[in-house]
Amino acid sequence: MKKYNIKIYNQNMKELARLENAFDISYDLKLNELWTCKFKLPRDDKKTKYCEIFNFVELFDGDYRVELFRILPNVLTREETPYIEYECEHVLATLLDDVMFKYHQIGNVGIYTDRVIRYVLDRQAVKRWQLIECDFRRQFEYKWENENLLAALFSIPKPFVDKYKWEFDTTSYPWGLSLKRLDEKYKADIQYKKNMQNIEKTVDPTNLVTRVYPLGYGEGDNQLDIKSVNSGKDYLEKNVSKYGLKSTILVDRRFESPETLKEYAQMVLNDLSEPYVSYKIKAVDLSISQPKKYPKFRPGDYILIRDIEDEINIKVPIVSVSKPDIRGNPFDINLEIANKSQDITGSISDLMERSRINDTYAQGATNLQQIVYADNADRGHPLKLKFYIPQEMARINKLILNYTIEPFRSYSVGLEYKETKTTSTSSGGGSYQSDSTSSGGGDYGSTSSGGGSYSTTHGAADVEGGNVKVYLRSSAGVDWSKWVEFYQVNRHEHRFDIEPHTHSFSVEAHTHSFSLQIPDHSHYVTIPGHTHEQKHGIYEGPKARRCYLTVDGEAVYNYGSEINIIPYLSKDEDGRIQRGTWHEVEIVPDGLTRINASIFIQLFTNSRGGGDY
Repeated sequence: MKKYNIKIYNQNMKELARLENAFDISYDLKLNELWTCKFKLPRDDKKTKYCEIFNFVELFDGDYRVELFRILPNVLTREETPYIEYECEHVLATLLDDVMFKYHQIGNVGIYTDRVIRYVLDRQAVKRWQLIECDFRRQFEYKWENENLLAALFSIPKPFVDKYKWEFDTTSYPWGLSLKRLDEKYKADIQYKKNMQNIEKTVDPTNLVTRVYPLGYGEGDNQLDIKSVNSGKDYLEKNVSKYGLKSTILVDRRFESPETLKEYAQMVLNDLSEPYVSYKIKAVDLSISQPKKYPKFRPGDYILIRDIEDEINIKVPIVSVSKPDIRGNPFDINLEIANKSQDITGSISDLMERSRINDTYAQGATNLQQIVYADNADRGHPLKLKFYIPQEMARINKLILNYTIEPFRSYSVGLEYKETKTTSTSSGGGSYQSDSTSSGGGDYGSTSSGGGSYSTTHGAADVEGGNVKVYLRSSAGVDWSKWVEFYQVNRHEHRFDIEPHTHSFSVEAHTHSFSLQIPDHSHYVTIPGHTHEQKHGIYEGPKARRCYLTVDGEAVYNYGSEINIIPYLSKDEDGRIQRGTWHEVEIVPDGLTRINASIFIQLFTNSRGGGDY
């Protein structure tokens, strides 16, 4: 046996002292809760100076190392022999020193339990703890707001149906943490007259429940339930035929996923659907004298209890191990085994209190919102209404479209034109005839001539004897011809003079006729750039008879003027309206018109977000 049961370390894990004079050393180890221990030290012991608050205590039970604790309060008692009593908690409580400030979210598909645990441990200011093993690969989604790390860590396996336990390795630094399934193979047995001094059995059906209604995040009609993942039922049942219908409501607003809420509620119902049965056993710790033959009792280990006289033969897990005095009565040990916690909700509340958990969770509020649109539209240019649904939108209660059809509206006429060249419509041509206006005739005179002298030249010619007939004809048609006898005509010329004179002529009354052919042709016209003066006013035009809709790209032939568009909006894989995206509704009229429209939204939002404006 050691001369000491306790070693003292500073916060840097440097050994300071070994307490040989410590007495009334006790410990209490509870499944998935903070372990505690106590010890006393004489007031005049010089080593009390090393027992400062938050220094570490390494506790031994004989040669067996129990665990590592840290010092919290100490109480000075003055009796015949004054002493100081020290209370200690497991070093897992160092996670109480760090917080997850504001809002944190992690988990869901593809993110497994081990990654969630590491996310919490990564928030440590001083990296004392690291994950060693995790037997679970769940994909639950977790959300925390203003939590300490221990509370966040303990909340991770709460939704699991499987029984679990946290294990620690504080023999090296940084310390190791593991989340393990309970091994249902029993590690030890307890028998009357062997290692059992007495046993106390408790059967308490007070908190028995066979139907549970789970509720999660939100309030009122917007509070999360499990109908969407439970075939439309908002409750779970177990052992109704055995114990009758006994209902309760389970409210835990930390849950925002219906799958996670259902899993957690099923775990709670599994415990509550059977009466609480526990055994408090005062036993003998045979491992002190024969450690190789008899194992140590540890929380979470299954043990087999046998008591032939009372016909007890059960296998149940240890939920608590305590020793009242390691040094004075090392063989005395108290065990508590049970099929569940006596009051699971009370146990959770107690854990939250002991861990100093901040139970402030941001919820949300119901909001009403209206978006208004008005514009002209036609079949090719529908009225488009776009609205955004943020990721933080917890629930959408209503989404109603309302619109009215009105006459097309314009506010002015007159447009500016640039220079334009165009071609007229071509003509097919044709033939046209006409008579001129008849003339009455009359006497007319030509322009007078100035007269002048004129001559002609003739070449010589040899002509045999004979007669040559010469014709001279005036313009008046008088024949002056006569016969002239020539023999030899030499080269000569004739010369004559014309006195200045005028000519007169008479035109009788007459008409002129003409024929005109016009071929196929076109005309080219140039319109120069110009503007028209604006003429202001409100002018109404045609009005459509009816409209149909397209919602997120899909045609919806609903011709009503007030429509619930929730069934037509695009959905995610869970059948919920898509968040974090824009949605678009088009109102398509059958003609030119004006449309007044509004979208009315009733929604439930939480209080998370990055801004304050």
